[in-house]
Amino acid sequence: MSINLSSELSATLESALTAAKSFEGVLDVRVVDSRSITLGLGSQVIAAAEAARDDKSADEIVAMVEDMANRTNMIGALDTLENLKKGGRIGGAKALLGNLLSVKPLIDVSTGRVEEAGKARTRKKALQWMADRLLEEPAVERLCVCHGEAPDLDEFLDLIASRYPRDQLRIGLIGAVIGTHAGPRVMGVTWQQPPGAT
Repeated sequence: MSINLSSELSATLESALTAAKSFEGVLDVRVVDSRSITLGLGSQVIAAAEAARDDKSADEIVAMVEDMANRTNMIGALDTLENLKKGGRIGGAKALLGNLLSVKPLIDVSTGRVEEAGKARTRKKALQWMADRLLEEPAVERLCVCHGEAPDLDEFLDLIASRYPRDQLRIGLIGAVIGTHAGPRVMGVTWQQPPGAT
């Protein structure tokens, strides 16, 4: 099985489909769009591995991962616009203005696309926005916090500790590709809504 980062953000899924096609009749390769990135994708991979360990069929695992993909939420806070400018994602004037105003962009990747969710004037307000957004949820599954060497990780974890103690969530570093676009100190939270939740 090949569970890939969001097809809205990368051509990786198309490459995986092409590779799988070359094995038709030889090997049963299933290709799934996670509609997510970093630990949003990772939580689906872990769930698939657990299901395979428990002798679930390939069809059952694909159905489970596709269902999880539809329930995966991811939000984040960037510390700077500089890396988006360098990567050609925004213009230099917008980046300069954002950095002069100390704007901290807030993003939502829950649809599989990076969408603007707002702006915070300070890093502290950006972390509080993420905590508030998470704490609005009545219940979550497979909660993960991911970051790019964020020195205020503990501060964020304290904001959510009343409902989500550290030993009940997964914490991980953001990989090089996402980190290159998002920049240092980026922080994100990902979870799945429980089945049937609205």
